[in-house]
Amino acid sequence: MGKIFRVPREPGAGGTIVLSMIGGLLLAHADWRGWFIGITVALITFFTFDYAFDSYRAWKLRGMVLALSINGLVYFLPALYWWGIDGLTRVLAVPFGVVTVLLALHFAVSRAKGWKNPVTYALGNLFPAVPALFAPAVSGRPFSCDVFVFWFLLAYYGAIGAAYVETRLAFRKFPRKYPLVAWLPVFLVVLYNPYLVLALIEPTVRLLRNLRDNTYVAKVDDIKRLGWSVFGSVMLLYTITLAVLL
Repeated sequence: MGKIFRVPREPGAGGTIVLSMIGGLLLAHADWRGWFIGITVALITFFTFDYAFDSYRAWKLRGMVLALSINGLVYFLPALYWWGIDGLTRVLAVPFGVVTVLLALHFAVSRAKGWKNPVTYALGNLFPAVPALFAPAVSGRPFSCDVFVFWFLLAYYGAIGAAYVETRLAFRKFPRKYPLVAWLPVFLVVLYNPYLVLALIEPTVRLLRNLRDNTYVAKVDDIKRLGWSVFGSVMLLYTITLAVLL
C-alpha cells in the first residue's frame, strides 16, 4: 500500500488538489462537518494522485481500477450520506460528467500525440482542480454556477500555465503563441461576472510578454524556478477569483 499512497512528485499538482477543494468548500458555504469530510477526501486524492497517474500512463489495468475505485468511493459515499440515492444525480451529474469528458479528451490526445507532447502534458494539468467540482456534493451543499466557474478558471489556467512552461523549455520548441491563443476564450467568463476580469489580467500579461521573450531554460533548477513562478501566478488567479465570487 505504500506505493499507492505517496506525496505527488509535482508540488503544484498536489497543492492545487487541496486548494481547489478549499475553494469549492468556501463557495459552497460548507459547515464544519462538510469541511472535515471535504478535506479528508481531498487528502486521499492528494496521496493517490501519482499512483493513479502512473497506472494510467503505463496502462496498468489493475492500478487504474484500484485508483478509480478508491477515489470514486471517497467522493460517492459522502454524497450518498448527505443526499441519499434520490439526490445523487442532482449533485454528481456535472462533476462526473466533467471528469468523463476530461478523461476521454486526454486519452484521445495522449494516444494520438504521445505522452511527451506538450498538448498532452497541458491537458493533464486540468485534473488537479477537479476536487472543487465535488466540494458541494461531499459537504451536503447544492452544486452552483460559482463553483463551476471557479473550477473552470483554476483548471484552465493550470493547463495554460503548463503550456506556457513548455514554450520556455529549450528542448521543446513549442510555439509561444499557442498558450495565448488558447487563453483568449476564457474572457467569456466576464459575461457571468464582469469583475472576474481582474483575475485574468496577470495571466494575460504573462502570456503577452512571453511572445517577446526569446530566452529558454534547460537546467533543472531553472525549470523548477519557472514552475514555481507559474504556480504563484495560478494562486493569484485563485485568490482573486475567490474574492470576486464569495
